[in-house]
Amino acid sequence: MTSRNRKQVPKRPRDIESAGPSRSGALLANSWHVPAALALLHLIIAILAFHPTPFSGGDDATYISLARSLIQRHDYTDIWDPALPAQTLYPPVFPVIVAAGLLMGLNIAVGLKLMMVFISSAAVFASCIWLWRVSRPGIAIGAGVLVALSPEIIGLGREVLSDTPFWLFTMIALIALIKVGKGGEPRVDESVSDGWRWELIASIAIVAAYFTRSAGLPLLLAALVWFVIRKQKRAVLILVATSLPFILAWWLRGRTQPGSGYLGPFLYIDPYIPSRGTISPHDLLVRFQENLLKYRLYHIPRIITGQPFGGIFGGTAVTLLAALGWVIRLKKPGVTELWTVFYLGLVLLWPVSWAAPRFLLAIIPVLALYTAESIGFILSFTPWPEFTGAAVIAALVGVMAPGVVHHLEDGERCRAEYADGDEFPCTEPIFRDFFLTAAAVKGQLPAGSVIFSRKPTLFYLYSGYQSRLYPLSAVPDTLFAEADRIHAKFVVIDQIMDLAPLYLHPILLARRDDFCVVPEFSHENAVFARIERGGPPRPPGAAPNAFRVCRMRAVASGLRN
Repeated sequence: MTSRNRKQVPKRPRDIESAGPSRSGALLANSWHVPAALALLHLIIAILAFHPTPFSGGDDATYISLARSLIQRHDYTDIWDPALPAQTLYPPVFPVIVAAGLLMGLNIAVGLKLMMVFISSAAVFASCIWLWRVSRPGIAIGAGVLVALSPEIIGLGREVLSDTPFWLFTMIALIALIKVGKGGEPRVDESVSDGWRWELIASIAIVAAYFTRSAGLPLLLAALVWFVIRKQKRAVLILVATSLPFILAWWLRGRTQPGSGYLGPFLYIDPYIPSRGTISPHDLLVRFQENLLKYRLYHIPRIITGQPFGGIFGGTAVTLLAALGWVIRLKKPGVTELWTVFYLGLVLLWPVSWAAPRFLLAIIPVLALYTAESIGFILSFTPWPEFTGAAVIAALVGVMAPGVVHHLEDGERCRAEYADGDEFPCTEPIFRDFFLTAAAVKGQLPAGSVIFSRKPTLFYLYSGYQSRLYPLSAVPDTLFAEADRIHAKFVVIDQIMDLAPLYLHPILLARRDDFCVVPEFSHENAVFARIERGGPPRPPGAAPNAFRVCRMRAVASGLRN
């Protein structure tokens, strides 16, 4: 029967979701052109929005320092810590990537950040390829636009953080799992290969993700459970063979070192206030509810708009649509649906004080897919679903545009500041002064000096001196005992509003005469002080918050003697 004589049967709304694409849609679905175009668009915007503002969290400094340990010491140790302990918390894949960048001559202010922009663009491309393989073109375009133009992804993409390569490896694994056959979610119009090559590729990508961030464990568990459920014995064997030796080696390494490891923070109600005690089942439930509220009201809106507002309506709507999309997919579930539960469960049970959009980075394409499919399902009941779908995508671009423009304006302004000689452009004063203090002491202290600071890895990165966080105790003798143990002679009095007011400031006020300020290295929000017990008392009539002054020459001379 020719196509001219075929009887055309009108599609009911519920048939649209399961119907195969049109001829032009099929060509589009099997093409790399649109994913490549979206990735290129993301790359162009990310480069135009690029600026060398340092990341204040400290994780980037940790990865760079570990990379330097690999290069300089040929081991994997915390070189910023005076005890030089073996690193057991951060898996080694990303520090290896950073080390490769450093060996290529990339600097930490610009070169490594540009490297991350290209990795982020590759992750966008992989995400869009995955979207094209698991959904219809219209849905894939809508979800792909969100991934490519998300202001939060554009901002995160330039930071030297493991979240971006973790996202890339995760998407490669999900693409490969499609080809594994029953372990993926293939399109109805394409052949499925369950050959061992795709099982091996999927397993390698899963292991790479796991050893980039320990949060890759949910993907490994989801794939393993899915293979077992589907009785894919060869896939199970390949995944176990490629992952178990490395997991055992990493576990054994951790067993030989002190510390609570990756899951340690789960044990505390608040890792910043250990005195509050450890969690109970009720505390876990409270933490889950608080995290869900925080992500719904603040972090999800930031992914879409770049700003933490509109959550009452926008964040709630996106959350409900994503949940509906996940439920719709349960009609024919795949490993992705299982991974979504495992991964979001981990994110929502993580300490509330550490909640951030970056922890959703790897799963944003999946959540975007669920949201887009929910919208597509709802629009299928309208008279012109394709027209209204295009209107929704246009509205999405309009909502994200101000955030993108804001990044572009910030990029231009911050690059100009950097070009004018500002080493730390567009940085909040509290962190800027911390960076300036670290940079000021570089090469000025006796070799082997150890400093207490709020951000030990950042202080080490910019000063070159080993550092450790001051004890989480407001008891002065605890601080002085730790100082004696690690031979710390200095402390940075910061104004970062989380730990210092709880622990450091009370000690300083109680024992002012045991510290003296070094003005040459001090700034308004970060004062560099020497620990000097038994020093002369302050003169009569001194202000309650006044400290003695010790000049750098006297400090250096005293240390040498």
